[in-house]
Amino acid sequence: MALVEHSARSIAEAVGGTIDGPADIVCRGVSSVHEASNGDLTFMVNAKYTKRWKDSKASIGIVPKGVHVPDHDATSRTLLWVEDADVAISHVLSLFETPPDFPQRGVDASAVIAPSATIGEGVRIGPNVIVRDDVVLGNGVVIDGNVRIGRGAQIGANTTLHANVVIGHDCVIGEHCILHSGVVIGTDGFGYCQSEDKSHLVKIPHIGIVLIEDDVELGANTCVDRGKFSMTRIGRGTKIDNLVQVGHNCIIGCHCVISATTAIAGSVQIGNWVQIAGNVGIAPHVVIGDGAKIGAKAGVINDIPAGESWMGLPASPLKDGLRQWSATRKLPGILAELRRGNKEK
Repeated sequence: MALVEHSARSIAEAVGGTIDGPADIVCRGVSSVHEASNGDLTFMVNAKYTKRWKDSKASIGIVPKGVHVPDHDATSRTLLWVEDADVAISHVLSLFETPPDFPQRGVDASAVIAPSATIGEGVRIGPNVIVRDDVVLGNGVVIDGNVRIGRGAQIGANTTLHANVVIGHDCVIGEHCILHSGVVIGTDGFGYCQSEDKSHLVKIPHIGIVLIEDDVELGANTCVDRGKFSMTRIGRGTKIDNLVQVGHNCIIGCHCVISATTAIAGSVQIGNWVQIAGNVGIAPHVVIGDGAKIGAKAGVINDIPAGESWMGLPASPLKDGLRQWSATRKLPGILAELRRGNKEK
């Protein structure tokens, strides 16, 4: 693979940055400020990291405007001042991104494609893929090895299904989506009831579908259950991490971010721009308003109003949760004082 090089000048143009130092310095890779070598570019998002710049071996540093960088020598190294370091990171990493390891254009000889399937132009279908009856694949779809797409499913243009993805029958995936390895869409929802004679559990059929709108990304081994009798829906632009469970009939809004190992029970409604940290559990039928934020490991059993931040188990508003946490930390000292008081009596 050819070595990729970018100058401080070209990077500044890509990120809209202001150059402080030589514009012709070249970088060949990206690294953290304490691990960087000569020829690397690094990011310093706040003053905690800029303190390390003096001892760092990085050649180019990207820093938000207004953040002080002590001991910067502009004769030997270059800083690029930007409005938003996170956005700049995204642009820079794309410059060094290696080409994706996708199948060749066309259909691999080992793939099994039903005659009634509709295949768009420019698709890439890898080895051992199974495409069942009446499936519709849009233009530019990429399907890696061992993917299975069930009867009547629809995959929108320029969507990528990585290895071992399973799409259940009649489910709909939008355009420009990314489903990472092991994602399963359209499994049966988890629903059972007792038999009439109370002797065993009866499985409740789930006859709905899953609808995933455009520009959604689902992490490895995430599972989305089909609706019981309508649909489970994930809104446009939402990003879901690895190992997330989305229960039947959930409605997730647009541009949400949901971190790994979160479990969302059936019929939960989540608004737009919601942020959910890792390992959160959400009980059935809970409603979470637009722009809400939920802290890691929270157990959500009540509705969360729009714009509020909640944490804890059971989850409560952030201020209440912090007070409870603070009070809990004080308990050992309080108990020690009580014991001393009892001994003195």
